[in-house]
Amino acid sequence: MSIREWWNKLKKETKEEAEKKREGAKGKEEKAEESFKYPNRFVKFYHLNKEKLNKERRGSYTSRRKDGVCVRCKRKVVPGIVFCEYHQEKQKEYNKKARSK
Repeated sequence: MSIREWWNKLKKETKEEAEKKREGAKGKEEKAEESFKYPNRFVKFYHLNKEKLNKERRGSYTSRRKDGVCVRCKRKVVPGIVFCEYHQEKQKEYNKKARSK
């Protein structure tokens, strides 16, 4: 087998793999569109990528918590809590309103 034949065979295989991947992505997108029409492209992107986004968010939260950094900003946390002083106060106000209803 010459180098040219080997190269053409390799190119053909990679093209087929790329087509299969595209078909899989289209199928996933079409399934999502069939069940629900999205109001805009941002909501559509979120729903098609929510597993990846959620995993990224959880990882960010965990790493900030371990480093002792507020999970909503980049300030130092209050000992034993995941928020800085400012966000802890905001959370207290939010809880007070939510629990009064």
